[in-house]
Amino acid sequence: MSNFTQVKVTGVFMSGSATPQPVVLLEDGKKRFLPIFIGVAEAFSIQAALSKKISPRPLTHDLVATVLDEIGVKVKQITIDQLKDEIFFARLTIETNGKHKEIDARPSDCIAIALRTSAPIFVAEDVMKVASIAKNLIKDQFEQLNGYA
Repeated sequence: MSNFTQVKVTGVFMSGSATPQPVVLLEDGKKRFLPIFIGVAEAFSIQAALSKKISPRPLTHDLVATVLDEIGVKVKQITIDQLKDEIFFARLTIETNGKHKEIDARPSDCIAIALRTSAPIFVAEDVMKVASIAKNLIKDQFEQLNGYA
């Protein structure tokens, strides 16, 4: 993937705006963070996967990962490949019967599934250039980052 950079999920935080909103932060190896604003349910699901907390009943993303595994479908990777009108677009790449298929999905759902299936996460370099924030500037924009960034 020549025009993509692999990222890791740093965590789920609250924005420091007047109306706080959950944001998932992705970090690449170049000290850049990519903030993606997400819904509360998705934030809970991503944080649960990061902290390896097991719910008494499966969450939706747990169910998806289990179903894919049970039917022999492997999640190969996710790619966040576009930013249009302040909306991120992502694709879930799966392998079934030796064939790769790409499925359009919200980045938050892709991230939640990737964490449960240990699939790598990639972001288009064009998206990183436009939407990422340098590590030394990130603390000013998001609460709860003291001690991390």
